[in-house]
Parts: sequence; C-alpha cells; structure tokens
Amino acid sequence: MGTTMRTMRRLAVLGAVAVAGAGCTSRQMTNTSRSAIEQMLLSAAVDRAMTKLVLPEVAGKKVFVDTANLKAYDAEYIRTAVRARLAEQGAILTDAAGAELTAEVASGAQGTEFKNAIVGFPALPVPNSPVPFPEAALYKSVEQTGIVKLLIFVHAKGKFVAANTYYAKADRQERFVLWWRSQRIDDVRTGWERADAKLEDSEAGQ
Repeated sequence: MGTTMRTMRRLAVLGAVAVAGAGCTSRQMTNTSRSAIEQMLLSAAVDRAMTKLVLPEVAGKKVFVDTANLKAYDAEYIRTAVRARLAEQGAILTDAAGAELTAEVASGAQGTEFKNAIVGFPALPVPNSPVPFPEAALYKSVEQTGIVKLLIFVHAKGKFVAANTYYAKADRQERFVLWWRSQRIDDVRTGWERADAKLEDSEAGQ
C-alpha cells in the first residue's frame, strides 16, 4: 500500500506540473487598424481612376510628378499609380530640375461609405451586461463602397497645359435571407482569388 500511495502522489504531482505548464502558454491575437477589404476597395478605385487618365500632352515629354500636395490614406499607392500611368502614355519621368512638364497630383476624396439595412431585430444592449443581445435578422443587406477623386494639373513652368478630375469607385455588397447569403457585387473578389491562388504546376516545378 505504501508503494501504491507514493506512486499515486508522484502521478498527481506530475499532472499538476503538466497542467501548470500548459497554462503558461499564450498567444496574442491582434488585428490591423484598417481592414484588408477597405484598403482593397480604395486601391481598386484608384486603379479605375487611372484608366480614365488620358493625357496625350505628356507623350515624349520629360515629366515631373509633383505629389507635395497629395494628402490621402494611401498616398504612396496613388503616387506610384499616377507615375506608372503617365509612363505608360509615353512620359519620360524625371526630377523637377530637368522637367519640361510638371504634373501636380491632389486628392479631393478617398474613403469608404458603409450602408447596413436589416429587417428583423438588430443587436440590442442588455442592461448591466457588456454583451449585447444578438442580432436576429430575417433579411440583411451590407454595402461598402470605396470612392476616390483625384485632380491632375499639368503645366509647363507655370503655364497651363491640362487639368482634369478623375472619379472612380469600387463596391462590395452582401445580402442575407435568414442563413442564405448572396453576393451580388464584389469588385475586390479578384484580389481575394489571387491571394488564395496556388502556384501552377509549371511554376512550382521551376
């Protein structure tokens, strides 16, 4: 009996140590301040605005893209997108000193709009509880839109050459009827598919 008791005590101590050790493991879970969907909607809107940017005046000219007055969430993306679009149309990108033309870029708007419609009962606060009563929706519609307005002003040492504003938007819409979900519009689906895509066999073999 003495040996059995000592064995049971040892097993109990080992079990307690194992439980204590397991309890010391943790992982911090965080989220970025801006969602991927928001950023992809805004960048998709910028991409669409660039398709409307047509400036034959820059072809074959040395162009300086001036973004000193560009204030926007994704100014870096806008800056590179404008430079790429002008180069695609024949502009020779250069610095301010060697430029024949200057293309000033400014943002009139860059943001998202959100609309949420529900038939049923929305989430309701519960007195003296941090957890609200859950939403009970028969029908629900969620729409998110990224909108951009860019101004491109081209001048030659202060002399007017061209100026225009470029508007564009990208949308994402989901609808729910009870537990059935439909997605009528998703202008960022391609981005999700590319992010999730696996390498082709030919690429994997390289």
